[in-house]
Amino acid sequence: MDWLRIRDVRHCKHTVIHCRREHERRRSLGEPTPSLSKRKISVLAALILSVFSLLSGVLIFLQAEEAVAEGQSGYGPDGYFSTFGEGAAGMPMRADGATATGARKILFGKSGLLPNAALSVDAAAASTVDIDGRYLLLGKGENPSEHRDPSESAQGVSASWTTPLDENEVLLWSGMEVTSAFKYAPNKDDGHSFDGGTSSNGVASYVSYAAQVSRELDSATYYAEAERRQFAPATALPGVCTAGKKGSCLEAEASRSDSIGEYRVFPLSSGDMSEYFNSEDGAFTGDDAKRQSTGLNGNLGSWSRSAHRSFRRYVTVLGTEGLVSHDYETAQFALRPAFRLSLENLLLSASSVDQSQNSADDMQLTFVDIDAESGLSKYHVNTWIASVSGEAGSRKLEVSGNQELGNDFGWKIVDPDTSQVLGSGRTSTGGNMALPESAMSDESKDYDLYVWGQQDGSATNGWSNIATEPVKTTIRGWKVKMPPSYGIELTGTTAGGLKAYRIGDYAEWVFDQTGALKSVKLSTPDDPVKASVLAAAGVAGGTGVDVDDPIGWVASQWLGYPADSLSDDVTSAYSPYAGRLQVFAKALAAKSDAELGGVKGSLPAGTFASPVTETLNVSGPGLYLIVDDSGASLPMIVGTKVFNEALDDGDGRFVDFADAGVRGKPRLGRAVLKTSRVELSKRVVNDGGVDGFDVGSSVEFEIAVQVPDLSGFSSVTYNSYVFDLSDVAGAGLTLPVAGDVRVLVDVDPVSGVVAPDTDVTAQVSVGKATTVNPDDTLTVAGLKAVFAEDVSGHVANKATIPAGSLIRIRYAAVLNMGASFSAPGGGALDSNSNTATLTRSKSDGNPETKTATANAYSFKLDLVKVDKDDVSKPLGDARFEVSRD
Repeated sequence: MDWLRIRDVRHCKHTVIHCRREHERRRSLGEPTPSLSKRKISVLAALILSVFSLLSGVLIFLQAEEAVAEGQSGYGPDGYFSTFGEGAAGMPMRADGATATGARKILFGKSGLLPNAALSVDAAAASTVDIDGRYLLLGKGENPSEHRDPSESAQGVSASWTTPLDENEVLLWSGMEVTSAFKYAPNKDDGHSFDGGTSSNGVASYVSYAAQVSRELDSATYYAEAERRQFAPATALPGVCTAGKKGSCLEAEASRSDSIGEYRVFPLSSGDMSEYFNSEDGAFTGDDAKRQSTGLNGNLGSWSRSAHRSFRRYVTVLGTEGLVSHDYETAQFALRPAFRLSLENLLLSASSVDQSQNSADDMQLTFVDIDAESGLSKYHVNTWIASVSGEAGSRKLEVSGNQELGNDFGWKIVDPDTSQVLGSGRTSTGGNMALPESAMSDESKDYDLYVWGQQDGSATNGWSNIATEPVKTTIRGWKVKMPPSYGIELTGTTAGGLKAYRIGDYAEWVFDQTGALKSVKLSTPDDPVKASVLAAAGVAGGTGVDVDDPIGWVASQWLGYPADSLSDDVTSAYSPYAGRLQVFAKALAAKSDAELGGVKGSLPAGTFASPVTETLNVSGPGLYLIVDDSGASLPMIVGTKVFNEALDDGDGRFVDFADAGVRGKPRLGRAVLKTSRVELSKRVVNDGGVDGFDVGSSVEFEIAVQVPDLSGFSSVTYNSYVFDLSDVAGAGLTLPVAGDVRVLVDVDPVSGVVAPDTDVTAQVSVGKATTVNPDDTLTVAGLKAVFAEDVSGHVANKATIPAGSLIRIRYAAVLNMGASFSAPGGGALDSNSNTATLTRSKSDGNPETKTATANAYSFKLDLVKVDKDDVSKPLGDARFEVSRD
């Protein structure tokens, strides 16, 4: 006798929830516990989301590991600044032969004829100044402030404290005087005090012209706003005089004074001339070309800042011949600004000509533009593709796609072993797309490729390029490894646009022998997302929420597997539109974009103007909150599928859990837009995949009905008011006994506080008994006792259960031998229907009815045993048995 065993994977006897409980039981008894991972498991949870929330499967929550940043903020090395060390190793002007005229310049800010900041302090100044926007790199932090003297003056009149640099900061100094000449201070008796006197909101009562002009240069007139966001924070300046008008700065301790106000743009101190140019030979001389001042805007040099002087009217200056000297308070010198630039968001430094790594050209910088409030990238790449074209010696990178800054892309290739930028370019006109073939000689090696959307800088708008968050992949053997494009399939209708926010990260997925998803790590992103998730969990009634991984807690508490039969577990996994998960989703949806970590995917309004299925592309694998900006549909929590590289190319490489869609276990990467609650609805909660039921299986039904608004029912008495529900089962379904029918509401009927899954079955029974009649009709006639009361002789809403609240009736029927079966092979579906009817009074006292139907399905299985050598020949008298595992 031959046997055929067909395994049905719909029934999960041992969920991870059960495994976790068994693990905890064994541990409490001192018994050995099985290892579920080589790494320590902190939380285990089995997740299921229903049609609206569609995350299904087992998620394993592991302890988070400390992230290791690569280069600048995970954006990789930039190509120029990343080659310098800290302290003296990060001071290129100290190198032998380095000159200010011959060194590479960095284009930054705006160029051309610009308004003259000195006009605000000196009416005689020119109305405009010619700015070239070229800056020298003087040093890279970390470098603390030191007391230095660039001359051998016995009186130490040039001594000053240097400008300090924090880690990941550089000091840039303009290649020329940005302003025309102006007086250092308002009049000769003010000495060279930078600022001084009493402070009001960080502003000194006395502020020199040099300090005023410094503040005016820190504006959108001279630097693009995106560039100004890259400045290091404003700080007090060391090494200045703060004595104020006619005050004395002759004492030695005055050399340690910090400015009263805080500045981001400033003149160098005289000590900086020594520190960053390494002046160890006494006074600067005209031969020191690397210290040459330009004098291009009709002046004799530039002002410096110093805290010590021999005469009140003398100020330290840097002359056109590079000589640090002292001069009277005359309008002969200008401001040559310096600033501390943060490298935190720097993505690339490259040739200003074609964005290559040419070592001779002036350089442009490319920054990821960050929102100041959230600290997150403002812009993202939506879709992209890259490939290599050409033969050896002429290979080029081809990049195209859609990004939020326009049509152009930037790129760089990094050697992961040396952390060096091997090549870079841009797709815009005149950009370099040639690959650095000589530096990529190992064709078996994975070289890191970064691609980003780019908006090119210009002299008018600010030289720095602005970039989206980069995407990263690799090139090996001249083939680009394209990362998968993650998306969520949405079906429905709404007038609004949709936005997606990632509230959970996937990692360390495990696949079964068929390639289907078996488990995946889920963790909560860092603040501000973590804080928002934690707060929303509290709003939804969560207690004891894991503050380190709140989304893991939410998953383990509210996204459980359904039981084989209706149990005490009435979690949001069954009723996402009414339970705690929906309250949680609504609380999250009320947060701002910044509080949710920024938008990670969107579809515009009008996409779902008529019933349609569209894909919402998202930034990567994970758990997402999807919000309808019109409010027409409820917020959704949806998990993406996972990409399995081991499978064949194509869409089949995105995989779901093997039992997705079984027993109410919804599928990953799919969601149905749920519009506002209907007055009456009914559904099967444990057959989300429409996989059907066996005879004898429990079919779990839920009927949902809205609490009506009774404000216009003044002519209807409480006793005459009707709000009854009847449910008629088809011949293939057997209803439960009345005692197994449960009634739930989404608010506490005593306090009125949101409390999903509040059981009010007993209250309904007090009003009028729930009955199951011999003709398989279920009647729930006491529902009005939940929400209505007698007020002055007429029916009215209870204050604690407002109109619009949801009442849910839950029960499990059994599929019996009278069930209808749907045929295989494309045959028509033959349903086992169950229809609910709501009879209620209208405001005039007359009754009206509404109906809703839910269908359960069972399927036939045609089995034919054939000759293995000729499958067209059935075998006669073949016997076999089909059984479930």
